[in-house]
Amino acid sequence: MGAVTSRASTQTLRLALIYALLDCSRAIRWEHLDAAYRVWNYCEQSARFIFGDRLGDPIADKILAALQQKGSLSRTQISELFGRHKSAKEIDAALRVLLIGGFAHPVVQSTDGRDVEYWVLGCEKSEISPP
Repeated sequence: MGAVTSRASTQTLRLALIYALLDCSRAIRWEHLDAAYRVWNYCEQSARFIFGDRLGDPIADKILAALQQKGSLSRTQISELFGRHKSAKEIDAALRVLLIGGFAHPVVQSTDGRDVEYWVLGCEKSEISPP
């Protein structure tokens, strides 16, 4: 979904320009922007209907589904989702997709030993207790 709608502002401006040209206007006016926004909104709703919550990255999709089910996951638990068959680089890339899209964010919990990184749903920082 993110890849399909990531250039919303650029596409909306292009649509507004087309509406201005069709209107023989020398400038983009409010009504052109409004019409373009409405068309783009329809396109975005269509993409959401077609693609739903899928992100286009199978690893990120699987992590997101597990987060929606469990609420939070440690890096170890995320690795275990894939039977430890995904590299740290692949998992990092998927987590970056979730972070940039605002679907999940990391929370680091201090321990007596090594800090534990948990991933939780949403884009706001919050305190969590380990599962």
